[in-house]
Amino acid sequence: MKKTASLGPGLIATKGTAAPSAETPSKAVASSDKDKRIAITVKLLEKPYLRMKAYGALNRTSNQDILEAALNEFLDKNNA
Repeated sequence: MKKTASLGPGLIATKGTAAPSAETPSKAVASSDKDKRIAITVKLLEKPYLRMKAYGALNRTSNQDILEAALNEFLDKNNA
């Protein structure tokens, strides 16, 4: 059985004296601003959504990749 760490005085802070740990996790940074993704919300009708999910599951493709490819194709087709 794995032993668990004990909660000793070094791990417990008195109210009002807590401070951030010395190590702060760094966030992954895009290689450049052109690679930065912007979050949006899209509401789809149920039938096209289910078709997209089925396609993604069969082809191991994410919704984001499907929508991004469709948007790029649309924009290219319409010279936008």
